[in-house]
Amino acid sequence: MTLSSPSVSPVAAGSYPEFDVVLRSTVSLDRNVEGTRFPNALDAAQRRSLGLELCAALRASGFVVAQAVDLEPSFKSVLAERELYSRPYLLDDANAVALCSERPAWATINDNNHLSLHASHPGLDTAVAWHDVSNSEDTLLASSGAIRWAFDADIGYIMSEAGFCGTALAASVLIHAPALVISGLAETALKRAMEAGFMISGAYSGLGASAGSLFELSLPAAYHDPERATLARLDAAARALAEYERRAREQLLRDSPWDILDVIGRALGNAQGARLLTRDEAADIISGLRLGIACGALEGMDLATVGELWISLRIKPPSTNGRPPQSADNEPETAIRARALRHAAANIGFSREVS
Repeated sequence: MTLSSPSVSPVAAGSYPEFDVVLRSTVSLDRNVEGTRFPNALDAAQRRSLGLELCAALRASGFVVAQAVDLEPSFKSVLAERELYSRPYLLDDANAVALCSERPAWATINDNNHLSLHASHPGLDTAVAWHDVSNSEDTLLASSGAIRWAFDADIGYIMSEAGFCGTALAASVLIHAPALVISGLAETALKRAMEAGFMISGAYSGLGASAGSLFELSLPAAYHDPERATLARLDAAARALAEYERRAREQLLRDSPWDILDVIGRALGNAQGARLLTRDEAADIISGLRLGIACGALEGMDLATVGELWISLRIKPPSTNGRPPQSADNEPETAIRARALRHAAANIGFSREVS
């Protein structure tokens, strides 16, 4: 079984705020049901009963709901690679997946808290993502009529972890900053965001360098101000990083064009010629392609399409009898990935101004 929702659909070509640097904005709200113990303290029967109640409320408010056990493995991979659900969550057959049929919103049930509502939009659009999760919550409560959230007048919404009590708001912005990395200015720019109270992590590795020059700017748990004010601060920090990235591009193109054009050219050459690619290698190549398109050096593909390659090339082809995924010609996964990228990049080339 698969589910249809804007959350799992590729980003359409178009104009999105700060999209040359900011790939997406994600906002989440966590809630717990009044008078009910936290998920980790519920027995199987209690978790099932609460899950059925929340699933019914989600269906009534416009979500399509299915049990993880009923989903096709390939669809689970899509959900995981789009970072809608964690793989451990999807591996538990008792868990439910809930996707909104009209908005890029989704819900998690009985994970860390009873309910988590999420929404994600392309570009720097936390206000619209916040509207989606807030509207989802209002519609769910109106549809149910019986659900009440655990709330305290002094500390706010009650969470399973004390540090998250308050608004229970979480938000993040995914930033592509290859010019800052090339110029050696990434550490300085990201440090300023951290000094302002935000968290920075690599999209693919929280311990080492971020493959693809992708970084996630997010709110720390300590933010307890009103939601709109908090999101406005996050937006301002993201815009500052986006401006740093643009200035770094301009400086590289002006003062040392061979450095940035070499990165772009090598990415294009590898995209059109490589025969074996690991996930991290593909992530770095796509980063170079997106950099070239963003600064006008490359043409033949739009930003939305090249960004989708980060997701599609990470999804593994289905395995066969537990063996590594291969085609009928015993083609390994790394070769399948390289072939897919060669096909996608076939029409990309340097613009006339550069060549």
